[in-house]
Amino acid sequence: MRPTTTPGDRLAAFGDQLIDVHRRLRAELARLRRDLDAHLDGRAARPKELQAHCLAFCSALERHHTGEDAVAFPALAEHVPELRPVLEELARDHRQVSDMLRTLQDLLDGLATTGAAEARRVRGELDGLAALVESHFTYEERKIVAALDTLRAPAWAASPPDFLLRP
Repeated sequence: MRPTTTPGDRLAAFGDQLIDVHRRLRAELARLRRDLDAHLDGRAARPKELQAHCLAFCSALERHHTGEDAVAFPALAEHVPELRPVLEELARDHRQVSDMLRTLQDLLDGLATTGAAEARRVRGELDGLAALVESHFTYEERKIVAALDTLRAPAWAASPPDFLLRP
């Protein structure tokens, strides 16, 4: 991560932080899929922590998107109005991801009492979620990080928005 000495540096560091959060979320989703695959392939019993792991992942992804929708995106829209259509599209993705997470959690809640067919439905939901999240993250990184890396916001020098002050 780059040192943050000026508001422009802080904006670039936020872009780095965004990519790092996405990297960690991608890794957790891949781990969930591997654990479920091992179960479906008969290489492992149903992972006892699958539901807890999924709940933790779902919660982390929801917090990430909620923070973007509530803090980061409004601040960016104010200072980079040309990003508004991109931000609106990303917010729509957030709602779709949230719906998929609820469906996944409902399926996991019933998984303890059902068999392989239900586990395959969970795997299908994870596949769909992974595809949407990967597309979303890639698009967001390309559009948002590029904007942050080039943005110069003199007003933020005196009073940076909260989302740039958080570690």
